[in-house]
Amino acid sequence: MVKEVAKSYFTLLAIPIVLSVLAFIGTAKELLIPVIFSVLMVTLALYTGGDEPQVSVELALSKDRGFTGDEVEVKARVRVKGGFGLLSIALPPASYRDSRDYARYAESLEVTRGNSVHVVFKGFRDLDREYVVRVKALRRGRFELGLVKYTYHHMFGMRVIEGSWDEGLRLTILPRYRVIRRGVGRIKPSLVTPRVTPIRLGPHSTDFIEVREYAPGDPFKFINWKASARSTQGKLLSNEYEREGLRTVVFLIDVSEGMRYGLPHENPLEYSIYLVLSLAKALIRYGYNIGLWTLPNTGIYVIPSSGQTQFYRLLNALLIIEGIRESAPEGYLDPGLLRVIAETKPILILLTNIADGQWLRSYLCRGDEGRCRGLGRVLIIDVTHDSITRRELLGEYMVTPCLGVTPSRARLYRALPRWTQVVTWDPLCEGVGSLVARLMPRIRWLS
Repeated sequence: MVKEVAKSYFTLLAIPIVLSVLAFIGTAKELLIPVIFSVLMVTLALYTGGDEPQVSVELALSKDRGFTGDEVEVKARVRVKGGFGLLSIALPPASYRDSRDYARYAESLEVTRGNSVHVVFKGFRDLDREYVVRVKALRRGRFELGLVKYTYHHMFGMRVIEGSWDEGLRLTILPRYRVIRRGVGRIKPSLVTPRVTPIRLGPHSTDFIEVREYAPGDPFKFINWKASARSTQGKLLSNEYEREGLRTVVFLIDVSEGMRYGLPHENPLEYSIYLVLSLAKALIRYGYNIGLWTLPNTGIYVIPSSGQTQFYRLLNALLIIEGIRESAPEGYLDPGLLRVIAETKPILILLTNIADGQWLRSYLCRGDEGRCRGLGRVLIIDVTHDSITRRELLGEYMVTPCLGVTPSRARLYRALPRWTQVVTWDPLCEGVGSLVARLMPRIRWLS
């Protein structure tokens, strides 16, 4: 638009210039008016073209932390001194359009009120405008919301200036979870595990017990070098510490492509995170140790521990988990996870969307081809996507029915190892509270 205005301006300016030349040659006084008009237009263009605008922005968020579904107000006050032309202003989240994370911003933040892009005319007076944009958080994550971009176009096409202003504001959106207080059945194991047991349950505490002979698998930091040097038999000795908690529960979250079926903010992965936080909140309240790993391994994990601080560690880890599209080595597990499984014999709870039983078997089975030496008894929660997809496609025309367990899924269930238990969960048809009530007897079975 500005280029078209500038082109029209120079076209119209060329006419009086030609007439000025004719007036000078023909000495016609009537043609002196175009000469005066040409001089005024050139003077106006030169006067406004050399003045570069000074832009200042004040940006503020109504809150810097919230949960999915919350709305956040972005207030921006823009002041402009100098310049003469059009000014386009891009507020968050539109200001991140050129960044590589814009796809994540577009699917996670929705503008519900106001506009994040504005075009204003800057005249001879100073400009002072205030804008309010209301943004709804559809998805968890950490977002930068302090960037404001502007582009200045001189009215007569003399110059184009691009600039930005970054306030460094950050918004953290936490995943929601449900605090389950009643109706969960017996959550404690049927036999309370003692603090020190032969099967070595729970992570180490700082309470010293004794010095004993080193056993394969003991942490190297527990080796007592002074006692080993004084040993008459030349044996390597290590310190023994008490273990914490009743039992250890390790959540395994599938982050493969099948967990992304549905909408970006409503898919099996997002529902799995909701379930993990709700179930972990209840387990920690009863003294369980909670850990977390991803399948395939993404480098995001939480070493098992107990207490409210552990819940916030779990929350921070789940905040940055994203689904992956590239293929990972089949059956590859984090060595740290294998070490925790060997030491603590934890309860394994795998959250996945069973679409292909072969890849799942490759993770659960350890050993030669044709054999399946398992990691231990595993509780598999199959978070189905069928109802989510049907509601996405047919939600405007019909009520989405609850499909239940389809024959194809039932065949995959039968192909799983016998030491696994499968619980099917359709998030659109069953709440987290009733699901946790169904899971408690199975957790006691694993204990």
